[in-house]
Amino acid sequence: MSAKVFKALFIASLKKEIEYRFNFVFDTITSGLAVFSDFLIIAVIMFRFKSMAGWSLGEVALIYSIVEAGWGLFRTFGEGLHRFQEFTLSGRFDVLLIRPISTITQVMLQRFQFRRLGILAQAIAVGIFGAVFTGLASPGFFLLYTCLVLLSALLTFEISLILAAIAFWTVRNEDIVVLGVYSMRTASSYPLTIYTNFVKQALTFIIPLGTAAFYPVSYLTGKTNSILALFSPMISFTLFLPISIGLWKLGEKHYSSTGT
Repeated sequence: MSAKVFKALFIASLKKEIEYRFNFVFDTITSGLAVFSDFLIIAVIMFRFKSMAGWSLGEVALIYSIVEAGWGLFRTFGEGLHRFQEFTLSGRFDVLLIRPISTITQVMLQRFQFRRLGILAQAIAVGIFGAVFTGLASPGFFLLYTCLVLLSALLTFEISLILAAIAFWTVRNEDIVVLGVYSMRTASSYPLTIYTNFVKQALTFIIPLGTAAFYPVSYLTGKTNSILALFSPMISFTLFLPISIGLWKLGEKHYSSTGT
């Protein structure tokens, strides 16, 4: 897809979003606050009990921030993929198949949700707090933090792509999205050591959102000396990329039009 087409779609989505400016600003703020409330509850509890399975509030804030910032970034540009069942239910996916452009790209470009930037903004604010609280704040750290947020968004994209592909067979996939993205994302926002070994392994190898933040932060805070922990998001992304794209392409081959 040419840069001009992408730019045109990007600008069109932005104009649509800010057509009602008050509503846009209000939704942006409330979307961020709605997610932030989850962390606020944990923060209030930790001010009383001081730590969570040996993790300080600042360290938990970093884990939360990386996962949620990646989620906010993905929702900004991946809303079409997140709501993919709308394409299979309405038959609109048929139109995408006849165009000489990747269907993944087309689905991603169907809808930008700039109001989701509120999630990204509040997550970054929590990350800054965590970095200062843990004594990690530095230009080098924030550069690494940015890379981890981008990898978190890419991992969310891969997982969402796999869950969206399920709709090729089931038509609807909203229930599996709630379990595979919302529930697992929330679980990954906190130290994996607070869960049973089964949940920890699931968040590491099956739905690898746990690798986005827990393992890198473990290395940065000295809880592990394994350099693999720092690179775990990149490893997960590399391993899951062919799986997610392969499943999507397989789903395309088995897709049956609604006939509408």
